[in-house]
Amino acid sequence: MAPPSLPALPSNLKSIQHYLKIAMDYETRDPPISYWCRLHALQTGLNIKKDKEDLSFLLSLMDWLEKTKQEMKVHETVSDEIVAQAHMENVAVKLFNWADTEDRHKHYNKNVVKAFYSAGMLFDVCAVFGELNEDVAQQKKYAKWRAAHLHNCLNSGEEPSEPAPKPDDQVINDSDNLEYGFSSDVKPAEPAGHSYAHDVVRPSINVQPKPVTPPSSVPTYVQESSSVLVTPEQIVQAQKHCKYASSALTYEDVPTAIDNLQKALRVLQAGQQS
Repeated sequence: MAPPSLPALPSNLKSIQHYLKIAMDYETRDPPISYWCRLHALQTGLNIKKDKEDLSFLLSLMDWLEKTKQEMKVHETVSDEIVAQAHMENVAVKLFNWADTEDRHKHYNKNVVKAFYSAGMLFDVCAVFGELNEDVAQQKKYAKWRAAHLHNCLNSGEEPSEPAPKPDDQVINDSDNLEYGFSSDVKPAEPAGHSYAHDVVRPSINVQPKPVTPPSSVPTYVQESSSVLVTPEQIVQAQKHCKYASSALTYEDVPTAIDNLQKALRVLQAGQQS
């Protein structure tokens, strides 16, 4: 996908510049993310435009989006909004987790600030799929706050405050550093217990909590009765969990995939019991 050839950004639209910048960052790394960032920039810009110059810029961006959507319609992460939302949240979560792990090892640097900030902006972009879930909204708020706090501390030389207390952790593999082009000055020592990284921030799903010790394999659901009472809303919710699981497997994140498949199963079982 070729980047758009746009006129200079009007001053009235400066607030969408950050989304356009992140879109450029993902241009070759993950083109669907780039597409959704620009779509969010367009939607935001349409709400704040004031004059013809603003409209001209936004129409140019709109033309690019329409053309690109046709070119990328074979990609589910563009053509299917459920898959796209799962993909967007997974990317934001993974970036947030990397930053959080570095933060908790006291590796304070510009890369960590950038990762927190970019994660917050990607959570922002999730609004293209509808109103943000409360969990995602909180994740976004924390990521942006932590980015600003670390940035100010780096500039002033002050010691940053401790990160917000979180549940158990798992250590993030160093391959995540390479994927995002970030590196630490000092390699973190692997903690004796678990770390917060993968368990605390997940794609937003409002369902029953994850069991403490998940089984090693996904249970198979055998339909025991031909009269299964499942509402259309429950079917949609189960489909969403399955899409999240599929997106998680893209990153070889098996625990998240199992977690979401189990949640889809519980939604369907609850429907049967109703």
